[in-house]
Parts: sequence; structure tokens; C-alpha cells
Amino acid sequence: MLEELRQDYARTARGKGLHESAVVLKHCLRNALLPIITLVGIQAGYLLGGAIVIEEVFALPGLGRLLLNAIGQRDYAVTQGVILFIAFNFLVINLLADLAYALVNPRVRTG
Repeated sequence: MLEELRQDYARTARGKGLHESAVVLKHCLRNALLPIITLVGIQAGYLLGGAIVIEEVFALPGLGRLLLNAIGQRDYAVTQGVILFIAFNFLVINLLADLAYALVNPRVRTG
């Protein structure tokens, strides 16, 4: 955010007489959110995979535990189903992150 506040467009907006809050919220925050959206989308997807380890370590019931039990019992249908479910959720989360790009950055929008 500090880098964005030092950019030429922020100085120009201040020079036009905009309030500091308008410069921060409308001009700088949108550009500063792009890397944050990327990281949140990727990390949220990896949280689904990390649930397998957490559920096993703390003996919690859930998809991770189901997956590990299915692997141990060689139940291929359940294993494939859980992996497909996790992969699908990973894709949906990344799609939502891409759609959030269009809301934040007007240059990404299609005409």
C-alpha cells in the first residue's frame, strides 16, 4: 500500500484536490488488493489439502480422515471421490479469486 501511495496517479489525484480517503480507497487500495487476492485464493485452496494433516494429527472427523481411512482400506472409489471434491473446491476458489480481480481492477474487465 505504501508503494501505491507514492505512485504518480496518487500524487495526481491529490493534486486535483481529492481528499486523502478518496485517494486511498478509490485509487490506491484497488491496485494494492491484486496481490492479496492472489495469495488468498491460493492459500484458501491449500487449506483444503492441509485439512488432511490437521484432521489426522488432532483425530478430528472430516474429509481428511475419510480420505486416509479410504486409502488404508484401499477403497478406490471413496479415494477418487474425496480427491475430486478437494480439486473441484480448489478450482472454484481460484475462479472466485479471478472474478474478484474483475471487480477490483477495471483493466481486467472485458468489454
